[in-house]
Order: sequence, then C-alpha cells, then structure tokens
Amino acid sequence: MKKAIIAFCLALGMLTPAMAQKKSKKAAEPAPQEKKEVKAPVRQGMFNVQHQKDDWIFQVPDSLLGRLFLTTTRYISTPVGIETYGGEMLTSQVVYFEKVGDKLLLRALMYDATANEGDDIAKAVEISTEDPIIAALKIDSVSTDKHYSVNVTRLFNGDNASFGMSDAAKRQNNLSGLQSDRSLIDTVLTFPINTEIKTYKTYGVTQQNRWAAGRATGSVTFHLNTSFVLLPEKPMQGRLFDQRVGYFTNSHQYYSDSQQRTKRRAWITRWRLEPKNAEDAARQKRGELIEPAKQIVYYIDPATPKQWRKWLILGVEDWNKAFEEAGFKNAITAKEWPEDDPTMSMEDARYSVIRYLASPIANAYGPNVHDPRSGEIIESHIGWYHNVMQLVHDWYMIQAGAVDPRARKQVFDEELMGQLIRFVSSHEVGHTLGLRHNKGASSATPVEKMRNKAWVEANGHTSSIMDYARFNYVAQPEDNIGWDGLFPRINDYDKWAIKWGYMPADTTDPEQDRLNMNKLIIQTVTNNPRLWFGGEGYDNDPRAQSEDLGDDAVLASEYGIKNLKRILPQLPQWTYEEANQGDNLEGAYDAVVSQLRRYAGHVAAYVGGVYITYKSVEQVGAVYEPETKTTQKAALAFIDREIFNEPTWLNADYLNRFSQDPLGKLKTLPNGVVDRLVTASMMANMAKFATYAAEPYQPSDYVKDLVGMIFKETATEAKVSPYRRYLQSRTVTKAITEWLGNVNSDGRPYLYNMLTTIQSRVKNARGGDEVTRAHYASLAQQISEAFEHPEHPQQSQGSGR
Repeated sequence: MKKAIIAFCLALGMLTPAMAQKKSKKAAEPAPQEKKEVKAPVRQGMFNVQHQKDDWIFQVPDSLLGRLFLTTTRYISTPVGIETYGGEMLTSQVVYFEKVGDKLLLRALMYDATANEGDDIAKAVEISTEDPIIAALKIDSVSTDKHYSVNVTRLFNGDNASFGMSDAAKRQNNLSGLQSDRSLIDTVLTFPINTEIKTYKTYGVTQQNRWAAGRATGSVTFHLNTSFVLLPEKPMQGRLFDQRVGYFTNSHQYYSDSQQRTKRRAWITRWRLEPKNAEDAARQKRGELIEPAKQIVYYIDPATPKQWRKWLILGVEDWNKAFEEAGFKNAITAKEWPEDDPTMSMEDARYSVIRYLASPIANAYGPNVHDPRSGEIIESHIGWYHNVMQLVHDWYMIQAGAVDPRARKQVFDEELMGQLIRFVSSHEVGHTLGLRHNKGASSATPVEKMRNKAWVEANGHTSSIMDYARFNYVAQPEDNIGWDGLFPRINDYDKWAIKWGYMPADTTDPEQDRLNMNKLIIQTVTNNPRLWFGGEGYDNDPRAQSEDLGDDAVLASEYGIKNLKRILPQLPQWTYEEANQGDNLEGAYDAVVSQLRRYAGHVAAYVGGVYITYKSVEQVGAVYEPETKTTQKAALAFIDREIFNEPTWLNADYLNRFSQDPLGKLKTLPNGVVDRLVTASMMANMAKFATYAAEPYQPSDYVKDLVGMIFKETATEAKVSPYRRYLQSRTVTKAITEWLGNVNSDGRPYLYNMLTTIQSRVKNARGGDEVTRAHYASLAQQISEAFEHPEHPQQSQGSGR
C-alpha cells in the first residue's frame, strides 16, 4: 500500500514540470499572495465604533468607566395596527460600565436607596443595592490610550429586555421569541457625548396576535433606535418635592448617620436652567431677567402638516412668560426640524421633539426622561396623535358652540383649529417641564365671574393650563364673551409653579432649600386660592375634577345645560357634510349626552366629598373638611332634577336618523351617577365624616333621601317609564353587588338598610300598570335572592337601620 502511495506521489512529481511550463507561458501574471484582513476604520466619538464584517465593536475609554449613561430605546417604525408609533419610547434606563477581570460589565443603575458619601451607613446601603448586570462583555484588546474593545453585536441584536421587548411587553403585544435570523444591527453613529444604535428586531407572534403583518407572515418587525447619552459627572442640584406644588418626581430612600429615622426623598423633575456666569447670577438675584446658559429647545416633527407647525411652536413659546417669574427670559423655544442635517436624528436622546403620529387615537401626551440623581430632565418626546383634532373639535363645538359662531361647523377654520392646537400644545409642554395636572385650579374661579366679560377675558376661566378645564361652558350668548374668555391659558398657578420649581436656590444644601421653599409657599399661596394645587382628582375632593368649572358645580352645570338645550336642535345643520350618512350627527349628539353626564358627575362628587388642603405645621386650620349637609342635599336635588327624572329634552326629532334605540343613548346617564352614589366606600365615608363634620349628613338620612328620589313612584302609585325602570334596576343591581362584595366595609350596614327599604317599598306599592307591577316584583325577588346567597347570610340590623 505504501509503495502505491509513493508511486502516485512520484507520478505527481513527474507531472509538475509540465504544469510549470504551461504556467510559465503566463509570466505576466503575478504569483498569488496570501490575503491579509483589512481592519475597518474606527469612528471616533464617546465610544469609538468599528464595524468588522458582521461584528460591531465598541472601544470604551477607561475615563468613562463608572460614568452614568441615559439610555432610551425608541421605535423608529412599527407594524401597522399596533397602536404604537415611530418616535414613541420603548425602554429607558441609566447604565454604567464596570471592569471586572477581562470583562466589561454593563450594569443598570437602581437608584432607590442612597446615603451620604463617607457616612458609615453608606457601606450598608452599598451591599444592599447590587445593580443588575445587563451584559458581561469580553475585552478583546486594550489600546495604548486605554480604550477597551468589546464586541456588542449580541448585546444589541439579541433578545435583550434593556434594548428591546421585555417579557411583559411581549405578552401585552402577543409576541413570542426574537427571530435572530431576521434581526440585525442597522447602523451605529457615535458623537462626542452620545452613541446611537439602530436595529431591526423581528419577533414571532402568538395565535392571539391581531396585527395584519403577524397574520400574514407569522412575525412582525420593529425598527428601533437606542441612545447612549453621557450624563453630567456632577448632577444638577435637586429640589425636594412639596405636595402643595404639582411636580412629577423621582424618589429614593435616603440614609445618613445623623438620622433617627429614614426619609423618602423625592426630587422634582425639571430642566437645568442656570445663569451663564457669576455676573448673570448676580443680575438675576437683583431681579433682572437673564437668558439661561442652555435654552430648552423643542423640534417639530417634519411629518407635521405645515399649517399646524406655527401653532405648536406658539404653544411651546407661550411658557416664556412663566419662566420670567423664575428670573429667565427666552428660556424655551421651538424650531422646525432641519431636514437637511444628516448628523441629527429625531430618535437621538439629545433632542426633544413633538412627534406627529399617524393615528386615529384622539389624544396627545407629554412625558420626560430625567436623571434620577437630581430630577434633571434630559429630553422629552411629546406624542401628538393626528386625531387629537377630532377631540378638540368636539369639545369646542359642544362647550362653546352656543356662544361662538365659529364652532358651528363640521370642519373648523384653520385659525380656530390652530388656536385649539396651541392650547393643547401648551398643556402637553407643561408636562414635559415637570408639571402634573392641577385639576383643582378652576375651583378658584367664582361661577358668576365666568359670565363677566371684562373679568373673564382678563383673568381666564381657570388659573392653570394644567387643569382639565377645557372651555368656558358657563358663558351665555348674551354675555358676548370673546376668545380670551373661552380658552384656557398659561395663568397664575402655572407662573407660580414654574417660579417655585425653577428659581435658583440660595443654598447648596437641599434640606435648607426645602425649608426656604416652604416659607415661600406659605407667604405666596396662603391667601391666594388661585395658586392652590388641587392634585390629580383622585382624593375625593370635589374641587379637583376633570372637565369641571368654577366654585359651584351645581350652578355651573345649570348654565351648561342651558347651552346644551340651545345646541341640540342645531346639530343637524352644524354637522352637515354632503353625502354623510349620519355619523357626524350621531357623534355630536353623543357628545351632548356625554357633556350632561360630566355635569352630573361633577355635582355627584359633592356627596360624601371632603376638602383636602395640605399644610405645613406653620399653617393654621384643618387639612380635611367634610362637605356640608346643605351642599350634599343640593347636589342630590340637582341629580334628581336633571338625571333621575328623564331628560326628555334629549329626545330630539332626528334620533331615528341614526338610532333604532333612542333610550339606549340615554342609559349612560344614570349609570355613572348610580355607580358613584351607591357604593360601600361612599356610605363608609359619610359615616366617618359624620363623626367630625361641622354639618354632618348622616348616611341613614342619605339612604332615605336617595331611595325616596329613585323610587318615588312607589308612593304615588304612578306607572314607571322605561327610563326610570332602568334607573331603578341599575340601583338595585349596584347595591346588591356592593353589599355582597364588601363584607368587612363600614358601609355595608347602610347598603343593607337601602336594600330592605327598597324591597319594602316595591312589595307594598299599589297602582301602576302591569309592566310596573312586574318590574317591582322582579326587583323584590332579586333582593330576596341576594339575601339568601349562601356566602353572605342576611345582615343583622346593625347601625344601618
């Protein structure tokens, strides 16, 4: 066998000269040389970046180890139908690199507990706050200038929740795993203080996925942009939150050796507005206005229709008058996006943008992204849905159509729609400046002042643009009130809130600054209700509600109903569009019903309500003051008059143009009122407040009044109309549900009292027609079955009787 192999090799050797002679005839061709791999160029920036074949390499300088980076991942584009849009944010974190052995660890900062540097307790905080590792990246090489080269390909094109879909997001969107063969890094751009990574990520879909792309192909693809932005090495000085001024916050547990108990610190979120130099700081302290070292700048998405851009810009720049209260001029501006600048990207976290979203959603929103160490806002992307115009159109037509002829058409003139866009722009920008809703602002305006042309045009119908107080629906046609008296504006509270949040501190100690700002609140707010922060409307204070106006909801709603009655007959003319088949008219009619439902809700809030006015220990008076019996009974009388008694004025002669069940349109009216007035928590609150209210409304008296209104036919032997039958059935069903579902509530005995009272009335009722008697028998049986429920034995008499 060996001989054969040797012979074969010899044969090859014999052939070699001949082959060489053939090749020698091509002497002009150079001999082949060994190929050497050519390294891709390195792009210089915060992280130097190199793209080598399919790999992306970051060169992380040693000087940035331990430095904090804000990371945001935003959608560049999304699948159709997802109701999430290009420009919206997917994730946001603060991260840092740490070198351990031959690896760079990328960690997420969990800023939930801090301690004074140098305090002994800081050691305990450190070992109790281990930050999670997002990735452990092997160091491939170290340059002479101390840059660590790491391959980040899998970090960004893999299934990483920090820069892609979390498990919760996948479940919410009915997505399965990442499809790695169809996911890739698109481009990476790097700049002096940020690096931008664009990726395509494709996910499988579950059977429940409803999107067209998922149904057609079994997968969906997202185009994403992840920004790494270097945060300041020294954080901005923070300002501690006070619940008497409405700011968003970033909170953490704070420890120090000098404490005798821990504290929860909360920094307000705000932009870094600072003087340019010491000379400007001195001028500002003397009361002069100065320009900030860095202006707040918003860009307008080029997808925004051209006719609306100027109005969005005006909505941003209207805030300059508020910043002047804090000592800054030209503090904020808006610009159109420079479409011809290839170095700028709207997903880049260095830029704040009003993103225009092609969506049927009728809304807008204004978030911000901030440094957790100080609350410093780094950037904001306002989400502006195209269909927000439908929302403001319907609001204005229904709330102002009785007094403003411009509101009486299906398509508003450009000037009117522009002003509406401007007001919404100002509201959303306010959120991005750090301000929360102030739903109590409008309660500082006396209702009759909203009909006073000179007063309301000078002062506005609400003291805050951050209120949910849209338009002056109190104004009557004979008042002749103009635009300034109908629209909300940046007003007294907004200027005060910006002053409180943005004026420079007199001290570097945040605790001393907190004490100084407390004194300012006491001096400024105590005797000026227009500066009161009423909160988000979740604390049972009837002054703080959505869409309400004035200091008297009953009176304001009565004026509002007068205008609705004027509007209703005009809707066919106002909503006319050639060839429209009724949806315009139906939408406007439904908006009238919704507005009446809002009025009823505003008034119902008085029942069981409590006024909450937060105070520091230096301020006198009660924080909690229950509503008076007189006001609560007046509220019930209004609800009886306008909602419990069928509002027959809503029975327009055109209802059969779009509805085969006109009563169905009205059933939403009692739903909201009954669901608020017949609850265990309502009864419990009334019992609680009755123990210390100056003029208590006893829950037993309330039950008697409420049942007497809703079931008044049982005392008169009158037949019950279909509308009233629905009201009574809804009441019984709600009372039973609350009674069965709140076994340990202090309000349960009063619900039992209510059910037994209703049962007695319907059993003993006389007269009425056959339908009425059957209706009563059905209600009595329903209550009996509830009392026989095996898990809820019959309630003893208790305090409810």
